[in-house]
Amino acid sequence: MRKLLKISISVIMISGLLVGCGNSETNENKEEVKSKSAMKEQEVGAEQENQALLEWESSENFGEWITKSIEILEGNLDDPRIEQSGNDEGFTYYLKIEEIANLRDEMEVWAEGKAMGEDMSNLFMLNSLINHLQFSRTAHLGNNGEAIEAVELVEQWKPTDVEMRKAYEYTVQLFHDLDIAVNHDGKGEVYGVTHTLNGDKVSEMTKIWKGGGIPASKLEIGLFTYGEDGSSGYDSLESFIRDLSDKWAHDSHFRENQMDYSAEMQLVEQSLYDIAYFENEINELGLSELFGDLQQTAFEMVVNDNKEGDTELHDKLAAKYGTYLQAIIDEARRK
Repeated sequence: MRKLLKISISVIMISGLLVGCGNSETNENKEEVKSKSAMKEQEVGAEQENQALLEWESSENFGEWITKSIEILEGNLDDPRIEQSGNDEGFTYYLKIEEIANLRDEMEVWAEGKAMGEDMSNLFMLNSLINHLQFSRTAHLGNNGEAIEAVELVEQWKPTDVEMRKAYEYTVQLFHDLDIAVNHDGKGEVYGVTHTLNGDKVSEMTKIWKGGGIPASKLEIGLFTYGEDGSSGYDSLESFIRDLSDKWAHDSHFRENQMDYSAEMQLVEQSLYDIAYFENEINELGLSELFGDLQQTAFEMVVNDNKEGDTELHDKLAAKYGTYLQAIIDEARRK
């Protein structure tokens, strides 16, 4: 028992004998056709599911806002403060992001959907990061942000760092890919940073505000605890498992406005803390082995996310996690 935290060819037959063989072949052919038909239905079903995942709803001017935002990013902003700051690089980034946000509010732009919702959330995170980094450059001149736009103090601002440049670069890339998705029917070269177009660089981009996460090589299950004085948000093991099961369900409200990958990673990482917290109760119920399997699978998912975020591996581990979770529920009912 694992201790927790250690972690057709149709042929007309004439003779009676051959007719019998023919019937056998015909049956095989029928089975083959049936099998191919079932496979085809599965493929169509998967395609329809994927299409539904990428659908979004938005205001009619959403595409227009994207176009104007790109013009702001690529052009010279008509703001005298840029020249007054000596064309400070980071301040220019900050002002352009502010202009785009103001334009969004003025145009009352909105967009939602599982994939698009996450893309808009990522765009918000990038914009927030740029704002935060402009504050950080000037915080030593005013703890409450007094010097964020104080161009007369530009000589005392800290230099624009790599993180701020990267955040702005990703903002440009994200708007480019959104433009391809919304204004060009998904046709054109992309950077791969949107969920909407199944981008393969999304995880890489999000690491910029996650701080890159803990290097996978240094991850240990024992890191995921509330500590001696910490406590779970659940009052019992039962309430924890019930809530986890409800949220894990594919039609859950929790998954409604986010991609499965993001929803599942939130749940599995949080579950690592709660499994550790309820260790004694788990042991008393004799469920250590099942919870150990669940914990180990969750840990493997976190490690994968901190590496390259392999979606195929994630899906396999998620299926495994769901199986262990159901096994725990079934076993608990029998006790």
